[in-house]
Amino acid sequence: MFNDSRIDIYDYLYDLVVDNEVTENVYLVNEPQDLTTSDKKDGFVVIKAGGVNDQSQFERETYGWTRVYVTAYVPSTSRGRLDYEKYKAMENKLKTAIDTAEAQGVVNGYAIVKNSTLSMDGATMSTANNLFYTFVKSFRVLIVQ
Repeated sequence: MFNDSRIDIYDYLYDLVVDNEVTENVYLVNEPQDLTTSDKKDGFVVIKAGGVNDQSQFERETYGWTRVYVTAYVPSTSRGRLDYEKYKAMENKLKTAIDTAEAQGVVNGYAIVKNSTLSMDGATMSTANNLFYTFVKSFRVLIVQ
């Protein structure tokens, strides 16, 4: 059976975001109730993983996959305008992180399937009542034994 540990999947994704310098403000599963000064100024990322799907085959490779959602919260400038430079920089760093991970192949039993990447964006009010512009990158992570 493959390693279906949720925390190991989150560790892999956390390292992916931090090592590629997308942001050092990374939260797992949900956005924080209280934002730090750095969260408000520089933005932050929330990582969520969906259900683990078993695709194992008898007498063959054992593997599964999960769909992952990486939501970047980019702070607005004054009067609620999009900070285009921060938005573009964070999105480019996240794209680079995904591209790099796919090129590396399987690392510690995990690999990213880039051709399954979906994107969306919007504006949202954080739980701490701050306006952020968000973009979501969703992709599949293979779990390989």
